[in-house]
Amino acid sequence: MRYTSVNPQCLVLIIFFMSHPFSNYIKIIGKGKKGSRSLTEQEAFDAMGMLLRDEVTAEQRGAFLMLLRTQEETPAEVTGFLRACRSLIRDDFQNLNVNVDIGCYAGKRRQLPWYLLAVALLAKSAGPVLLHGAHEPGSGRLYASKVLPALGLPLAGSATEAKTHIARHQAAYLDLGELLAPLNELIKLREWFGLRSCANTLARLLNPSLAPFAVQGVYHMHLDYKHCRVNEAFPEYDSLCFRGDGGDPEVNAERPTDLLITRRGHTELVPFPESSSRWALKDKAMDVQTLLAVWRGESTHAYGNQAILATLASLLVFTQSLPVETAMSQAKAMWEKRDTSTLPFL
Repeated sequence: MRYTSVNPQCLVLIIFFMSHPFSNYIKIIGKGKKGSRSLTEQEAFDAMGMLLRDEVTAEQRGAFLMLLRTQEETPAEVTGFLRACRSLIRDDFQNLNVNVDIGCYAGKRRQLPWYLLAVALLAKSAGPVLLHGAHEPGSGRLYASKVLPALGLPLAGSATEAKTHIARHQAAYLDLGELLAPLNELIKLREWFGLRSCANTLARLLNPSLAPFAVQGVYHMHLDYKHCRVNEAFPEYDSLCFRGDGGDPEVNAERPTDLLITRRGHTELVPFPESSSRWALKDKAMDVQTLLAVWRGESTHAYGNQAILATLASLLVFTQSLPVETAMSQAKAMWEKRDTSTLPFL
């Protein structure tokens, strides 16, 4: 009988993987069609905690995230993951005392982020707003963080700066790298995987400040309903989720939009009708000055003007429990009364 020698280093790795506790979670979701199953909420909480605390190898991290991507995460798994993320957010971020939380993670590639002008008006009327987001290298998208300083809202580098900006602007923007650096690192892995992971979903759902109102924009069909199932597990705050333009929290007025509003653990679908019969072409130049020109009333934009009003009206439906028609009338009045002599967030 012939025996094949095993490299000692390989033997150490084999023993390590066999004994490492995280390998059990990979086995649960990776045993094939008949042998695998989804994680329970508790298992998901434990697994994501290990992932975020860097208690796994790079190989385990990649295998776990891509297996989840293949199978698609269940609402129970996302709920467990989200609880793990929130358990690692510092208290100073959770005590920012804002009214509305808005995740800005998709980035725009066809149209400018017109929703930011709607958010500026909401902040002036409905109390402090916290925006948070990230950017993916090489995506070619225009992210909120690149636009907000030109609109009068500087980027906050800490909870202390965020509080200062909230006091002055009624709004603040924090990068996910400041809020939860390990989750931000998972998002950046797209550059290596070529695919997004559940980290993008978790960032949108994060509501790091535990604001009473949380807004989430998604892109893919049916993902809004999965968000709702997760939102229903957190009745301590209300949530709005919808399929926004490019995946950002912007209502595209060229098509009907289903606003999925979750209050105290129960979800209601509010239909928001289209208000434009024309389809806008992709902007040739994504120039922030175009946003400012429309804000100042120096020019109009077929897509932009409709998107601002529709997005603002949707936010009013959510935060003030208004009927769609009333919210649209109020949005138009707020837009007409805006102070065109200053930057949107000043």
